[in-house]
Amino acid sequence: MNKSTLNKFLLILLVQIFYTCSTSQIREITKIKQDANPVKEVKIQQIKLKGKVSNRKSEISGLSWYKDNLILLPQFPNRFSNNKYGEIYYIKKNRIIDFLSGKDTSAIEPMSFSINTNEFSNLFGKGSGFEAVTFHNNTAYFTIESFSFGKTVSYLIAGEVDSIKKRITLKRKSLTLIPNKLNIRNIGDESVLYFNNQIIPIYEANGKNVNPNPKVNLFDENYNIIKTIPFPNIEYRITDVTTVDSNNIFWAINYFYPGETQKLNPAPDELIKRFGIGKSQKKSEYIERLVKFRITKNKIELVNSAPIYIKLPGEEGRNWEGIARLNKKGFLIATDTYPKTILAFVKYKNK
Repeated sequence: MNKSTLNKFLLILLVQIFYTCSTSQIREITKIKQDANPVKEVKIQQIKLKGKVSNRKSEISGLSWYKDNLILLPQFPNRFSNNKYGEIYYIKKNRIIDFLSGKDTSAIEPMSFSINTNEFSNLFGKGSGFEAVTFHNNTAYFTIESFSFGKTVSYLIAGEVDSIKKRITLKRKSLTLIPNKLNIRNIGDESVLYFNNQIIPIYEANGKNVNPNPKVNLFDENYNIIKTIPFPNIEYRITDVTTVDSNNIFWAINYFYPGETQKLNPAPDELIKRFGIGKSQKKSEYIERLVKFRITKNKIELVNSAPIYIKLPGEEGRNWEGIARLNKKGFLIATDTYPKTILAFVKYKNK
């Protein structure tokens, strides 16, 4: 067998092995779903949008509240900008409540804060960009996912918010690499919390097979790591989180796209085994759910309560990447690109 034939043989063998593993995993996931109890799901109420943000290329990658403004964070703020300043979009809370109550159901066109990312253009290449944001007073804390020498890396960066000029100014000295021993392509710190004067980025892949002992880094307001604390194993991806409430509770989007089976190598889903699965998701390979966490000084843990399953529109799923509470009424969630830009309300009585 010559070298060329040998290489072709090895390539075919590898493809067969990967295909077999992927098919086996999908079958195992499917079996767990079939054996699980079907549970009630929540239907979304879609909020109509217009303007730039309604374009799927806006790639909304996070939601958060700045005062009474819902921030819709685009992965690439300069995508639709004609000048050196990019845009970060926002909608007034009262406008959202008016839409949901039926008082004004016309499409909403978000307003914007300007932001200059030119100094950090090397971090906003293909596939890179903003992934999450949270606020404390007039400071915004962002995570950025970037590709560097074949590796996916994440950064923490802060910005000062000027609510009069509607401008966010990034602080060069705040740019900090978030340590991570894993290297999974296009997987980074997709969420960020502010808790007890600490900034806490959260890595998105925390399944048992890819990240057996997940941890999070706690940064002080000078962007130094104080310590690391444990994060629970949870399958699939964590794509965004709410703020922490007065009971130290926050919620996260927990999403699975079956095309990432090989990448995420999911283990048997303990939440499905324990609490069941949404009726529509029982028939689909997708997972769309909101999961409840508690944070303390020394760890982040799953709360022993059932996830909120979101009713699927069909067999296909939606790439939810943004979440924020809406008072005690429920949650606002948003998609990044697929299948289009969607801002939606999930009704849930937050206690």
